[in-house]
Amino acid sequence: MGLGLVVRRFTMPGAPRMGQEHPVLALVIKRAGIRNRRVSGGMPVLAVTVRIMKHSITPGERYGRLAVIGEVQKTGAYGRHYRAALCRCECGNEVTPRISSLKSGDTQSCGCSRGRPRYQHKHCPVCGTPAMIRRGRKSCSRRCGHQLARAARQAAHPSYDVWHNRVNKARGPASGYACVDCGQRAADWSTANSFSDDVGVRFQPRCRKCHRRYDGGIGEGNPRAKLTSGKVRQLRARRADGLTYRQLAAEFGISDVSAWAAANGKTWAHVS
Repeated sequence: MGLGLVVRRFTMPGAPRMGQEHPVLALVIKRAGIRNRRVSGGMPVLAVTVRIMKHSITPGERYGRLAVIGEVQKTGAYGRHYRAALCRCECGNEVTPRISSLKSGDTQSCGCSRGRPRYQHKHCPVCGTPAMIRRGRKSCSRRCGHQLARAARQAAHPSYDVWHNRVNKARGPASGYACVDCGQRAADWSTANSFSDDVGVRFQPRCRKCHRRYDGGIGEGNPRAKLTSGKVRQLRARRADGLTYRQLAAEFGISDVSAWAAANGKTWAHVS
């Protein structure tokens, strides 16, 4: 923490050399002035005011993603002034945070480091009012949201969510049915015939594992899969030969946890 000191020169009557200018190092106290006055005894008294500057900044200093350009004075609540710093962020925006916030580390960017803003200023598609709408939502209020949902439910080509809302209202939750593949308790409604408008024909109840297998999201059907059925069989054979999971992970380019799961049938259970 640095202290900003102000040095001024004053003429002190009564000094050894009358009228000679003496350098005075003044610690300046806020809302005070410098003046010479005399007390009742005639003794000259020097009243010195000092302004204590707890923080000092230098142009070119960096605080996180911000580079200091210079110091400015801003007006806050109730007309009170405070010291701020004009800074340029790495993204190109200029901001003026408080100097104390820079020094404490509370401010390190213009806000770009927090990612995408949570709210966006745009027009509501229902009422047309400009408003701050939260990311992921489409309307400015609950009332407008109900109108959007009603229009989506009555659309000629319903969305995925609308179809699932219809089947849940018509047939109830899928947990009340048995999986059509394995006979266990179902968890989801799986789309069996996407061309039918009848929810009884369009959806079938399936458990989570059978649902993923039916939709092709399990095994090699997963676009992020690093293994194939042949590699899994080879991995299990290598494990039977005595290789450790770490050695298997290095050989097949996966993590040791994934190697353990594939070798013990926790994953790729459909491969025999």
